[in-house]
Amino acid sequence: MAERRTLPASGASIEACYRAHHADVYRWSLRLCSGRRALAEDITQDVFLKLFGALERLERPEDLGGWLYRVTVNLTLDRLRRERSWLGRFSTLFSAGLTEEAPALDRLFEGKEAQRKAMEIMERLPPKERVVLSMRLVDDQSQREIAAVLGLSEGYVSKLLSRATEQVKREGWEVDDERS
Repeated sequence: MAERRTLPASGASIEACYRAHHADVYRWSLRLCSGRRALAEDITQDVFLKLFGALERLERPEDLGGWLYRVTVNLTLDRLRRERSWLGRFSTLFSAGLTEEAPALDRLFEGKEAQRKAMEIMERLPPKERVVLSMRLVDDQSQREIAAVLGLSEGYVSKLLSRATEQVKREGWEVDDERS
């Protein structure tokens, strides 16, 4: 018979955690890994395997969602560092707004061209800067939240964001990020 592990204090089983959080973890990993479904599925599986191994040591089981988000981001970042490819993620991001009612062909072309340029710029950023900028602009995470998820100091996150923003600006793109 399979071992039945539960979260401390809450008593929730791994199966219940999986049912409750699988879709979120998959969505986060899908977005972070360029919309590549197979990779997102692999990362999702890895996240829950990591949860299975960490259940008994989880310090704050009531914050399971935060723990899962942090692990998803970290595992995805590790995979992307190995691959050095974020083009698909930004392709998915920029094409999402183009699926409204049948847009005019010139608007489609402009959108695809902007998407291509944005992907090229993001691909030139170092992996940590890409992840931090993406978490800031796409996931709307604060510098404090990014620092906590990645295990970095807020000062270092600020430095990475500044570098990334400056690079993107040098490439001719404006970054609307007045939040801190």
